[in-house]
Amino acid sequence: MTLRRTRLLVPLLAVSLAGVAAFAPPAAAQSKSDKAILKAGVITKADVPPDWASKKSTSTDRAYKGIPECKELKSAVDNAKKKVPRAQSREYSEPTSRSTTSAESTVYAFKKVSDAQEFTAVYQAPDASACLEKAAAKVASGQATAGEPSVSPISNLDGVGDEAVGYEITVPYSAGNQSATLYVDLIAVRVARAFIGFNFSNRGETISGGPSIVQSVVARVAEAQASA
Repeated sequence: MTLRRTRLLVPLLAVSLAGVAAFAPPAAAQSKSDKAILKAGVITKADVPPDWASKKSTSTDRAYKGIPECKELKSAVDNAKKKVPRAQSREYSEPTSRSTTSAESTVYAFKKVSDAQEFTAVYQAPDASACLEKAAAKVASGQATAGEPSVSPISNLDGVGDEAVGYEITVPYSAGNQSATLYVDLIAVRVARAFIGFNFSNRGETISGGPSIVQSVVARVAEAQASA
């Protein structure tokens, strides 16, 4: 089975809850405590299996454009990019999967807890699921091998951070005479005034290491704020 088409789908479908087109340095000045949060909130090589490779993230949020249900989400992300210190991890992937098994994160250090709560609420709104479903359909429609994607809530996030919400996008696809399903998990976690968006992808099933990565990063961010 060739994964060439699937490899194209992954970065396009990773429509991050944190708005991952964050390559430029943040406009907002960073305090010492902000820097500690940002350092703690990115996935590192120590969080993933030792044989995983990494590269600069290539994901963007362009799939949001032109979708009415994404208007509030895109506006919130665009505003945060201008005003809130942020950092993005490298994209880590299992070498033999050709990037279909991957993990990355984006973290924001809001000035106040209430600001982070307001930002998180955008991803808990009913339009968030509809936005992701239509954005995924928009991406999949441009891939001849992709079927109709579906979006479902991730239900095992109780007790993760102060607030957590997640969505799983599943996309059936074909390659040659075989078929499979691509799973893309998007998880948002608020830890006091910090917001972390996680992107995971895997072929055939939900990525098994995702929960442990989330827990590790969330624990670091909590510790960074407690030590500030």
